[in-house]
Amino acid sequence: MQVEAPPRPADTATAPLPAKVRDLADRAFARASGALPVDGNAVRLLLDSRENYPAWLAAIESATDTVLFEMYILDDDRSGRRFADALAERARAGVAVYVHVDWMGSRRASRLFSDMRVAGVHVRIFNPPQLSSPLGWVTRNHRKTIVVDGRVGFVSGLCISDKWEGDPERQMEPWRDTGIEIRGPGVGELVSAFAHAWQASGEPLPPAAASSEPAPEGDIRLRVIAGVPNATGTYRLDLAIASIAARICRNASASASLRRISRSGRSTSSTSAPASSRLAGTRSKPPVSECRRTSAMSVSPSNTW
Repeated sequence: MQVEAPPRPADTATAPLPAKVRDLADRAFARASGALPVDGNAVRLLLDSRENYPAWLAAIESATDTVLFEMYILDDDRSGRRFADALAERARAGVAVYVHVDWMGSRRASRLFSDMRVAGVHVRIFNPPQLSSPLGWVTRNHRKTIVVDGRVGFVSGLCISDKWEGDPERQMEPWRDTGIEIRGPGVGELVSAFAHAWQASGEPLPPAAASSEPAPEGDIRLRVIAGVPNATGTYRLDLAIASIAARICRNASASASLRRISRSGRSTSSTSAPASSRLAGTRSKPPVSECRRTSAMSVSPSNTW
């Protein structure tokens, strides 16, 4: 998980990279990832379940048109039932709700899926085991995205389980993860990514749900890199860029600053510096661990070089 926060005060901030280097890196990133930058977004950083879950539920409960919900782990526990109930309630109210979950990550939530389907939620399971492909189950979908009414989107490292909320009675600390909320044209990229993944599991989304052109809401420039199963190129690209950045930013104060930012930084308005969140990893896993994942999404600020 990468998180970029607003720059530190001038006396401790690191010097920006030369414009030529930034431009070269930006063009290399665009060519390698196939993702173009999108301007006019407002981005808000959300820390852990205490900020992510309430924001997600509030958005879902306010839905009037569509909800696109993609998740790796959806557990049949208190947290999972809260979201399943919210999605089912919106479907009963006439909102088109589409839920795409991974079979491996959400294999314990079959009862939740049944209840949601009864309420009118469209539920699809990504890549369940098949006798015709004994090793096909290895391919998994680790995306965690939510889009509501095509106007607000969330990209996160969190899944939905009590594990992310902890259990004080059992002295279990909540799992720590980071997500971002996006408003603006970047949400349209999330809709397109969801539509592509949805079609991988069946018929395509209806045209009304598969497109969105939100108006600008801020001044953040970002790009959405939507990975697909078996496409590990994005991770190799991320690692290459991280290696280049490490060579450029060698001074110890910069490293200490980034560590502090990753623990406590946040971007809360459209005028703040953008956030970058990978929808594949959580809890500061090492890069090698990240490379094992098969399907993911990154939201990357294009001006952080």
